[in-house]
Amino acid sequence: MSMTIHTGTIAHVRGDPFGAEEALEIIEQGALAIDRSGRIGLLGERNAVFEAFPNSEIIDHGNAWLIPGLIDGHLHFPQFYATAGPGNGLLDWLENTVYPAEASFADELFARAAAERFVRHLLACGTTTAMVFGSQFYDANLALFDAAARSGIRLITGMTLMDRNAPPILLRTAEQSLDPVEKLIGLCRTTPRLYYAITPRFALSCSPALLEMCGALLKCHPETYLQTHINETRTETAAVRAAFPRSRHYLDVYDGFGLITERTMLAHSIHTTDAELDRMAEAACAVCHCPTSNAYLGSGLFPLQKHLTRGIRVAMGTDVGAGTQFSVWRELSQAYKVQQLRDCRLDACHLLYLATLGGAKALGLEHEAGSFETGKSADFFVLDYEQDSYLAARLGRCENAMDQLFCLLHLADERHVGATYVHGRLAAPRNRSLP
Repeated sequence: MSMTIHTGTIAHVRGDPFGAEEALEIIEQGALAIDRSGRIGLLGERNAVFEAFPNSEIIDHGNAWLIPGLIDGHLHFPQFYATAGPGNGLLDWLENTVYPAEASFADELFARAAAERFVRHLLACGTTTAMVFGSQFYDANLALFDAAARSGIRLITGMTLMDRNAPPILLRTAEQSLDPVEKLIGLCRTTPRLYYAITPRFALSCSPALLEMCGALLKCHPETYLQTHINETRTETAAVRAAFPRSRHYLDVYDGFGLITERTMLAHSIHTTDAELDRMAEAACAVCHCPTSNAYLGSGLFPLQKHLTRGIRVAMGTDVGAGTQFSVWRELSQAYKVQQLRDCRLDACHLLYLATLGGAKALGLEHEAGSFETGKSADFFVLDYEQDSYLAARLGRCENAMDQLFCLLHLADERHVGATYVHGRLAAPRNRSLP
């Protein structure tokens, strides 16, 4: 059988390093064989792979590293141009920076151009799977679906739903939202690598009627996801308690409408109580950690260990636009620093896991993404550091490949992404600047 074989230094995580030892595999003279359908046929030492598949096309990446495609568990499409906006905490920032930016996506031509650039930015940063809050406007979401389908990126997204506490242009009642959401769910059923996420923005922007509709949709369409925010700031959490006085806590608001399931992704979860954490674990939902965004808004330090000890699945997210960059890789360095402040020590294996296999598990996609296991989709990026003279010299002083990976996790960024492949196909080529 003829394959396409990529060579380089290969690194991936084969299991959960928070619960098992020796989960990280690094092959310094490695080769990755990809079949014609875009799936991984074999991973190993390059001579062994060459012998297994003679007469195959070989793409030699030199000393560059081949890493599984990064998984961004939380960011906002209509905040593409809202990065680095001022605001005095979350609620003030939403009102003065985010809502005006999101309203501009009512213009379909503007939204289509933004969708193309948004997807290209993700791929240029090595991201091959992303869970995204879509626009409040149907045509803007169609534009995002179209751009994703053409690029091959694996996209989980849905119309952002809100019916109160925001400018009228962004609000839709449950009755107004139902038909466009149903249409977009149908579109995802017929388009490979697209998944729909029912997306109530957060409790403060949703009436009980809208949350009830979300629960009904989730029950009616079990293949869909549910994504929302929880316990991002203390001010927000207090406001939710006041708005829903009959609920025991923030999570209970969502839980009361059937929104907390194994298909649910909750962004932030910084100020979550023990009772909420216990319920999250019981329901097997997932959480997304967005360290740059949390620092930018002064939200707090994510308690990673409290989530992990309960077995709660955790993904990494850039959370553009409170997050100020599109690189999940750079988020890992920020996560390391945040956890240092919480006396939680992370090594290279822990960090790589959170952005790859851990993210895939959080989304229930570990059978398709997150590592170089045979049969999975060949989604990966090439981390090429050799043109960076300082980084090349720094890596040359490392004692082993594990130390090199740790340095790369802190010193490399999207400028070092030489190429990104989705399902074995080149999606973001070499030697290009960010679009």
